[in-house]
Amino acid sequence: MAFDIGNTLHAIETYILKLGLFQAVIIGEPKSPPGQGFYAAIWMQSVAISMIYAGGDTRESHVVTLRVYRDMLAENSEPALNLESEMASLLSKLMESLLGDTDLESTVMSIDAAGMDGSPMSAAFGYVDIGGTMYRIVDISIPMIVNGSSTLVGTGV
Repeated sequence: MAFDIGNTLHAIETYILKLGLFQAVIIGEPKSPPGQGFYAAIWMQSVAISMIYAGGDTRESHVVTLRVYRDMLAENSEPALNLESEMASLLSKLMESLLGDTDLESTVMSIDAAGMDGSPMSAAFGYVDIGGTMYRIVDISIPMIVNGSSTLVGTGV
């Protein structure tokens, strides 16, 4: 088996859905405006082998982008908060949850928070237009260490 990327995507999708913070969580970017609440999309950013064990099993770095969407013209669900505060609050909850359960209750060995195998966990804010609706977004880069996703044959180890 080589690079079982599907398991990583489904592990993060399942974990994020269970948090109950989003109207919907999808794999891949939305093709039409997602709606008024908080929405999330997940896609692979990169995959790399960081170690080969005796016998050919691998340790891999799978980096997933989790994009959070919020219609920038939607009414705030918390009257005392503005859009930036809502996004910051949601990001704090997400990162706390992810770092509090670093194996995502799945085949992921650990979230690589400090970037031991590459880039650290990070977040970047921005805007994106989807079908004429402007969304405030935050892209969360989630690096994960995955063991045994693939086995190399004929490596001589």
